[in-house]
Amino acid sequence: MAILSPEQWDDISWVLLDMDGTLLDLCFDDTLWRIALPKAYAEHHQITEDEASKTIIQLAEQAWGKLDWYCLDYWSEQVGFDIRPVKSELSHLIGFRKGALAFLKWLKHHNKHVILATNAHPDSIALKDLHTDLSQWVDVIMDAHSANAPKESPGYWQWLQEKTNYIAGQTLFIDDNDHILDAAANAGIAHCLGVKTPNSQGRVYDSRYPAFDHFQELYLPSI
Repeated sequence: MAILSPEQWDDISWVLLDMDGTLLDLCFDDTLWRIALPKAYAEHHQITEDEASKTIIQLAEQAWGKLDWYCLDYWSEQVGFDIRPVKSELSHLIGFRKGALAFLKWLKHHNKHVILATNAHPDSIALKDLHTDLSQWVDVIMDAHSANAPKESPGYWQWLQEKTNYIAGQTLFIDDNDHILDAAANAGIAHCLGVKTPNSQGRVYDSRYPAFDHFQELYLPSI
C-alpha cells in the first residue's frame, strides 16, 4: 500500500523536493562533515583530528539553522581554506537514494510540476548535478542562497511562492529535516513527508511526519 493514495496524487500538482538526504544519499555530506573536513582542518592547522572535530562541531552549532550553515564561502572563511576541493575528493559518494531517480521519472511522466527546493550552496548543487544530472529531472532549482533565507524561515517560503506561484493546497513537500517540514507546514503545504534513512549507511531517523525509506512507498507504479 502506498503512503499517498491515487486520489491524493490526483490532488497534487506541485512536488517540492529537498536534495541532500532526500533525493541524494546523505552519506556524502555526513562523510564530509564528520571525517574529511576535520581531517583537512587538522592537517591545515597542525592539530589533532579530535581537536579539529571539536572545533568543527562548535562552528556548526553556531551556524545551525542559519543560511551560513549551508554556505561554502562562510565555511571556507571559518576553517581558513577553501573547502570545495575537500568536497570534490568525495564525489564518488554522490548518488541517488533508493528509488529516487525512478520517482523523478514517474513525476515527469505524470506531468507534475517538480521543484528542487534546497538550502545547498550553488557550488554544491553544481557538483551534485555534475555527478547525477539531477537538474534534467526537475523543472526549476530554487536554492536558499538565491532567496537569502534558509528553508527553516518563513522568508524562503514567501520567496518561493512569489517566484513559482505554486499552490500550497495542491503541493507535496519532502525533506529529511523536521524543522524545515515545520516551516513548510506553517506555509500551508498540504502534504509534508519525512525521510527515514537520509544516509544509506546511517541510522533510521524518527520523523514527526509520515516518513518513508524507498521512494516506491509513495506511489503505486501503475497509477
